[in-house]
Amino acid sequence: MNKNGIIALTLLSAMGVTSTTSVLNFTNPIVMTQAKSTNTGTVVMDSNTDFRYLDTGADPADGTQAKDKWGQYTGWTRAYKNGDNASLNGYYNDNDWQYTKGEFSTDETTSGYQLNKDSQAYFFRGRFQIDKASDIKGIHLNFDYKDAVIVYINGQQLTSLNVPDEGYRTNGDASGSHKDNLGYGSQKTYSEKQTADLYFRDISDMLVDGENIIAIELHKTNAQSSAYFKMNELSTNPDENLLPQRDALKAISLSVGRTSTELNLNWFSLAKDGGTVQYAKKSDMTGKEFPVEKAKTVNAKTSEAQAESYYANKATLQNLQANTEYVYRVGNHGEWSDIYSTTTKSNDKFSFLFAGDPQLGSSGDLTSDKDGWKNTLNLVKTNPLFKDVHFIQNAGDHVEAGKNESQYDAYLSNYEGSVVYSTPFANAVGNHDYKGTAYNDHFNLPNVSQLGDSGEGNAQGDYYYVYNNTLMLVLNSNNRSTAEHEEFIQNTIEKTKNNKDIQWKIVVFHHSIYSSASHASDTDILDRRSTLAPMFKEMGIDVVLMGHDHVYTRSMLMDGLTPMKEESFDDKGQAISEVTDPTGITYITANSASGSKYYEFTDKLQGDYIAVKNQEHVANITKLNVSDGELKIVTYRTSDMSVVDEFTIHKTLDKSDLQLLIKEVKELDKSQYTEESYAVLQTALTRAEELIAKSDINQKEIDQALADLQSAKANLKTKTVVNPNDNNQKPNDNNQDLTQTENPDHKTEDPQNITNPQKTQVQTADNTSLVTWLAVAGIASLAGVTVYITQKKQKEN
Repeated sequence: MNKNGIIALTLLSAMGVTSTTSVLNFTNPIVMTQAKSTNTGTVVMDSNTDFRYLDTGADPADGTQAKDKWGQYTGWTRAYKNGDNASLNGYYNDNDWQYTKGEFSTDETTSGYQLNKDSQAYFFRGRFQIDKASDIKGIHLNFDYKDAVIVYINGQQLTSLNVPDEGYRTNGDASGSHKDNLGYGSQKTYSEKQTADLYFRDISDMLVDGENIIAIELHKTNAQSSAYFKMNELSTNPDENLLPQRDALKAISLSVGRTSTELNLNWFSLAKDGGTVQYAKKSDMTGKEFPVEKAKTVNAKTSEAQAESYYANKATLQNLQANTEYVYRVGNHGEWSDIYSTTTKSNDKFSFLFAGDPQLGSSGDLTSDKDGWKNTLNLVKTNPLFKDVHFIQNAGDHVEAGKNESQYDAYLSNYEGSVVYSTPFANAVGNHDYKGTAYNDHFNLPNVSQLGDSGEGNAQGDYYYVYNNTLMLVLNSNNRSTAEHEEFIQNTIEKTKNNKDIQWKIVVFHHSIYSSASHASDTDILDRRSTLAPMFKEMGIDVVLMGHDHVYTRSMLMDGLTPMKEESFDDKGQAISEVTDPTGITYITANSASGSKYYEFTDKLQGDYIAVKNQEHVANITKLNVSDGELKIVTYRTSDMSVVDEFTIHKTLDKSDLQLLIKEVKELDKSQYTEESYAVLQTALTRAEELIAKSDINQKEIDQALADLQSAKANLKTKTVVNPNDNNQKPNDNNQDLTQTENPDHKTEDPQNITNPQKTQVQTADNTSLVTWLAVAGIASLAGVTVYITQKKQKEN
C-alpha cells in the first residue's frame, strides 16, 4: 500500500539535468518516462496567456477582508470579483494589477517583463475557462520558475516546489505567527531556472464551471538571488496513463466507540465491497506475522464516498479489554493494510485532548499546516504529559475546503508511526466541514442521531458516547435548531439514566458562543447563544468545549445567559483557577491546534463574560483530566508546553448514604447475631471506613462500598430464641432466621431494634392478644418477667 497518497507526477530540469522534487505534501513524486503517452490534454493556458502581476514589494493580502477579519493571507488567490477587497468575502479584485504575457524575470539579460529586483516575492494571477468542472479527471501543468513557488487554483493550494520545510512564517519556524507572503527562503539555491512538469488527478472539487483562477506565489532565496516565472502549458484531461495511480487503501482513521470497550475504524478503498477488519491481542502475535488464527474478523459497511473512485468502509471493534494492546489491519478482498497497534486504557479516571480548528489549508501553505498539525499530534507519543491520553476530541473545521481530499489526506496524517493509527479521535463538524459528505465519509462516529443534521448530502447530526464516568454530547452546530439539539440531549440523558457511573456531562460543538475574537459578535453566534446557553443550564451540563474563533477564551461561570462575576474572580480581581460544586457552566474556546490561522481580539463584544483570553499566534492544545471528583482543564502552547491557562472543577462526592449506614451498623449489638453473618458485616464495615477516609476515591467505589455494606446488614442472622416448651426447636440453631420463624408474614425487623429476644417475640407477634402473651410469658423465664410485670403495675397504680 502506498501511504503517501500521491496525486501528482513531476519532472524538473535545470541545465539539461532531470531530477525530482516534492509536490504539495506528497513526499514521493513519480518521474515521467518517455515511454508513456504524450497526449497531455486540452490546452487552456500557454505562454501567450495574459497574467496579472504584483512586484512592488507590497503584500497582496493587505486590505482584504480575508486577512483583516479572518487572518487568512491567501485571499488574493481566490476567484475574481469586482468590488472593494476590504468587503469582498471569498473573492478578490485584481483590477489594479498590471498584466502581460510571456516571461517574468529579475534578470536584465532575460527577454520578457523585468520584475522589480528589490522585491522579496512576486504574485501572479491568470484566468482559464472550464465548461464542466465535474468532467475534469486530471490536469497537466508545465511552467518554469526560480527560486521557490506555491501554486493555487481558486484559492486552494495545488502544489509547492522548493519551499522551506517551515514554510514562510513571520517568526521563521513552523510554529508560526502567521504566513509571511513576503518572506525569503527556499530548500535549495538554484543558479538557473527550473522546469516543473506536473500531472494531477482528482481535483475537480477545486474547479468551477466557467472562469477559474490560477495564482502563482514566487519567492527568492535571498536578496541577492534572482526570480523567474513563465507559464508553458495548463491542460485538462491528459491521457489516463499519465495520471498518478490511486492508492488501493488510504485514509485510515481510528475513532471512539459507544463506550471505552469499543473502537471504530474507517478507511477508503477502491474496491466497492469486501471491506474487513481483523484484530487480536498483541500478545497473540508471534514476530511480525499477524495472528490470523486468533484474530476476530468484522465485516465493514461500505458506501460510495464523495472522493472520486473511492468507497468508505466502516467497522467496529467490540468487547475490548482495558489496559490491553491490540493489533489490527484493514482491507478489501484480502488486500491488507500494514499492521497497526492500539492500546486500550483503564476504565477509571482518564484524560483526553481537545484540539481547536486544525483547518489544514487555511494558511495557504498546506505543507506547513500539515507539519504544524503533525507536531501537535506527535506530542502524544513524545511528551510525558500526554502519555496517558485516551482519545483526542476535535472542535471542528478539520480542513479549509470541505470537499478537498488533499486537505483531508493532510489532516489524517497517515505517515508511518502516526498517532491516527493508535489514538482514537472524536470529531465535531465545523462550518468548513459540513457541505458535502466528506466528513461523513472519513469519520466513523457512534450513536449518530438524525437530530441536528445538515440536510441530505451533507454532514450528519448530533452524536454521543460514554467514556468511563463522562457523557460526551457532540452537536452539529451548523444546524441552528436549538429545539433539535435539546431533544437530542434529553433523549440521550434518558437513554443513559441507568448508568450510575456517569458523573460529568460535557457538550462539544464548533461555533463558540462565548469567545473573544472576530466571530464573537456575529449575528448567527448571538442567536445561538440566546437559546443554547439557557438550554445547557436546564440540562445540567458541566462544561462546554468549542472552536471556530481561533483564539483561547475561558468564560466566567455562566448561569444561563448571566455571568457570575463574583464567583469567577478572587478578591484581587484575578480569574479563579478552581471551583467546587459550581452552579454555573464553564465555556472553553480553543485556539488553533495546527497554527494554520489565528484571529485577533475584537472590541465589539456583546456582553461581559470573559474570565481569561489569550492570543499569541502559537498553536495550543488542551488536556482534560477527569475523575469522579475533579475535572482539570489545562491548555498548553505546543511550542514549549508552557501553560496558557488551567482551571479545575471539583465535585463533592456523595458519601452521605454510606456515612449514615456506617453509623447505623456501628450501633448494632454484636451479641444478637451469629458469628458468621456478623463477621461478613464487620469486613464490609472495615472496608467502607477505610475507603471513606481516603482522598483519592471515586463515586463508583463509594456506591460499591454502600451496596456491599447494605447487603451484609440485610443478611445478618440473629441468634435463635430457645422456647423450653417447644420440643421441636433445636437449641443453638444458628442458621434459623428470627424474622422467618417469629413472623409468619415475613415482615423484616430492623436488627438495631432487637435488644431482648423475649421482647422481640412480643413486638413482632402483631396478631397475638395480651392474654396469650401473658400465658406464654408465664411459662418462660419467671424472674425476668416478674420484674417487667411489677414495673408495669407500678405505672398503672
